Amino acid sequence: MPELEPDMPQPSLWQLFYNFAMVGLFGFGGVMPWARQMMVDRRRWVSEQGFNELLTTGQFFPGPNIANVGIIYGRRLHGLPGAIVTVCGLYLFPSLITVFAGFAYAKWWSNEVVQQIFGAVMPIATGLMLGTTLRLLKAMPRTLANYSAFVLTFVLMAVFVLPLWMVLLICIPSSLALSFVSTHKVAG
Repeated sequence: MPELEPDMPQPSLWQLFYNFAMVGLFGFGGVMPWARQMMVDRRRWVSEQGFNELLTTGQFFPGPNIANVGIIYGRRLHGLPGAIVTVCGLYLFPSLITVFAGFAYAKWWSNEVVQQIFGAVMPIATGLMLGTTLRLLKAMPRTLANYSAFVLTFVLMAVFVLPLWMVLLICIPSSLALSFVSTHKVAG
């Protein structure tokens, strides 16, 4: 598991809760871009590489990736209380909004304007995710093994539309093999 970065600020429990709550509140269409921007760009709690390491680790656990990132980061800083406040902050506003949206959905979904509003949000959410993906790619170490693993994952997900468990079952050993081969070619 990646270690804390010594040159980066270490937020208090309150700062973790507040900032993850704001990520949850403003993270419509996907929380990942907001969390990355908050942790890397605005607060500078972690570097691009540090965020990528947190995300990579978080993807191996069940549940939403960004919740896992928050849990791992919060636990590293403040133990169990840090993990708890990041998750509580992250889910506070989305939970409240979802409950109220459920009531509104039941009452007004048949209204065409409401449907158009939700349709207009989709390209924004897609753009946010694509932007985050490109930033993650930019910070990824530039090796043939990494790019090969990325392309393989993309093809399996986007072209062949395999389920995530199958993609991971194929890509993890492939990535390890590519990394092993590339490391031993350089060393040999």
